[in-house]
Amino acid sequence: MRHPEQHLDPTRHTCPRAAITVALVALVVVCASVLGHTRQACSLDTWANDVVTTWKARAMLTNAPCYAGVITSMDIGRTMRDRVIERFDEMFPRAAYKVVGLDPVNAALPGVDRPMVGVMYVGMFLPNGATIPMSSAARLITEPDFLISVADEGINDATTLEQALPHLDRIYGFIEVLAPLFNNAPPNPFLMQASNLMARWGVIGESIKVTPTAEFLRSLETMTVTFTDGDGKVLAKQPGSYLGVNPLNGVLVVVEELKRRGERLRAGDLISSGSYMPPMPVTAGLYTKTLYEGIGGTTLTADASYR
Repeated sequence: MRHPEQHLDPTRHTCPRAAITVALVALVVVCASVLGHTRQACSLDTWANDVVTTWKARAMLTNAPCYAGVITSMDIGRTMRDRVIERFDEMFPRAAYKVVGLDPVNAALPGVDRPMVGVMYVGMFLPNGATIPMSSAARLITEPDFLISVADEGINDATTLEQALPHLDRIYGFIEVLAPLFNNAPPNPFLMQASNLMARWGVIGESIKVTPTAEFLRSLETMTVTFTDGDGKVLAKQPGSYLGVNPLNGVLVVVEELKRRGERLRAGDLISSGSYMPPMPVTAGLYTKTLYEGIGGTTLTADASYR
């Protein structure tokens, strides 16, 4: 920023030195204030544009601390999320919905009143074994998730897992790769929700056809989900019940959230129920694999690498 020029003639004594000093101090204060405002300025009205612009630039928000001061509840976060989704809807077709908060870690964050829901889009999904470029975002984090596809619109009338099961098509192994737009340590659920849950990439693995039986439903709770790296090191290992007792509860969460917005699930929509571990940073050369043992007597895998 260019400071206003001050034409002070040192040979003239019509202005006392003390007055000049006060004027200069005031000028510094004003300029510092203006510069600080430029760096930190934000409002709820600028959130959606800042998020989309930053996401497209593969960057990080420069004024995230300012937004943390104005997005201070889940209600505000959901309103800001809806504005962000409106902008993304103009750019891409919707493909999926993601849930955060069925897991005990995010459910326990201060201020969280119900599971959070975001949207994922066509172009975010990659095939099993995909290699994700590190240049696709300023920062990438990854986690082992759980993905379900919708068979028909009867799912919108389901209020129980037993009612939902016949309207679901397949279950997939799934690794989500998120791109945070702000430093989320410690986690800020209000900004998480407002930023559409940091959606960026998802790797879809092997799948199994849903069988509408009590045994199949129970297997989703008793299965074991294991996340490993390229050396076979176990990064996480949890029972299926880690996500809200049964991961299919993510479907009911999305159904209810869409009803609040006057929307409905459609055949072919995908739903991610959440993560079986807190997200971990991605580094170049990393390889991750998720193993799902015991889904309907079957084992599924999903794997991804990063360069």
